[in-house]
Parts: sequence; structure tokens; C-alpha cells
Amino acid sequence: MSFQEIILIMIAATIVHEIGHLIGAKVVGIKIKEASLGFGPILWEFTLQSIKFKICWILLGGYVMPAGSDEEFLTYSKKRRIILTASGLIMSIIILPIFSLVLIKLIEGDSFHVGIKFVDLIHVFLNHPFQYFYSGLTIFPTTIYSNEISNYLSCLAEISLFLGIVNALPIPVLDGGQIIMTLLENKMPKIKEKYTIINSIGYLIIVAIILLPMIEVFLRSIKTTFPIILFIGFIIYRVVRINHRFEKSSKDV
Repeated sequence: MSFQEIILIMIAATIVHEIGHLIGAKVVGIKIKEASLGFGPILWEFTLQSIKFKICWILLGGYVMPAGSDEEFLTYSKKRRIILTASGLIMSIIILPIFSLVLIKLIEGDSFHVGIKFVDLIHVFLNHPFQYFYSGLTIFPTTIYSNEISNYLSCLAEISLFLGIVNALPIPVLDGGQIIMTLLENKMPKIKEKYTIINSIGYLIIVAIILLPMIEVFLRSIKTTFPIILFIGFIIYRVVRINHRFEKSSKDV
């Protein structure tokens, strides 16, 4: 399967994940003002039923944004907020993979067992949790069928499950982190006060996780990447030094 095809399947899995959040919001009565596929500059946008839908240039994930500020969102009951957050996880980890496997069963015949195949998908990530970061998207699908449509569906099931598991990690800004923060609100009231700061820390953690495999590649090939590392270090040094001078001159003034 080509890299372009895998990217398109990943986008499809992301869209279904965000649809899960929209369904959860509808069920519990939380108003949504914006839903986006991707981040960065807007490629295309439209409004449907008072929700602004956006497609952005950087197609790495997406988000659903409740109406109002963070403080207004926190006024909703914990149960309603957890349902909104968990609905995307349920869609990615359970509903979409099983639906895809059911379609594969219809194509492949009676020898195909949906329950066993679903457990097999989970085992892939339990046995090799970091394989994606080091092998890239090309590891999908791990299960190959003779029918091309079955391979696409298998890839959709695996990528959806992977996105769901990643989103379930207990990191702020991810769904799992948001659920944990919501559950701990009563025992740790300052969570609400530091909501924005905690989310910012979550973004930094995600960036670090993404960069770690890249750093490992640089270090393993230090003979050829050393000039690049040296150049990046120099740029960081210059930026820090310029900022330091600016702050010092501001204080002097």
C-alpha cells in the first residue's frame, strides 16, 4: 500500500474520530462552535448548523471546540464533559475498527472471526507500542488479505485503533489526559485554575515524543548528521543570546 493511500486512510480515521466527539456533544447537549481537520492556515471552511467546519493545511489530527471559553466549558457537569471526550475514543478504538472488521468478514467469508481479529489488532500495539514511531506509517496494515478492499479496511481498522490508543494516553490536551483531569477536579481544585497551563505542558510533551525518534536517527548517524546538529545548536544559541540582550536592554530602559 502506498504512502499516499495510508495518509488518506489516516485522514479518514481522524474525521471519524472527530465525528465521534460531535455525536457525544449532541447526546449530552454541549454546544460546539468549531470542528477542524488539521491545523495551521485554513484551506477551506464552511458553516453547518451553527458549527464552523475547517480543513487546514497541516493534516496532523483535528479537534472539536466547544462554544465559549475554557471557564464556560468547565461549568458543564463532569459526566457530560467525560462523555464528550470519551465518545471520540470509543469511535476510534471500538466502533470503527469493529465496523471495518465486519465488512472484511462479509468480503472474506465465514472463516473470518471478527472478535479474534479485533484482539489480534490490539496485540500488535501491546507487543510493539513504539513500532509506529520508528517504522512510520508503512507498518500499516500488519494483516494482509488477497482482496484489495479488505486491505484498505484492515488499514483503516489498525490506524483508527492506533489513533484511539494514542489519544487515550494520560497526557494533557489528549482525550485520555482530559478525562483524568476531569476526574481529579474535586481532589485537585487547582486543575481548573491552571487549565490552560496544563494543556500547554501537554503540547510540549507531545512535541518531545514526536522529536525523540528524530533525535535517535540523528545520534545513530552522528558522522553524517553532526554538521546539522551543530548548525541547529548554533541557531538556538543565537536566538537565546539575542533574547537575553533584548530582555537586558528592556530592563535598563
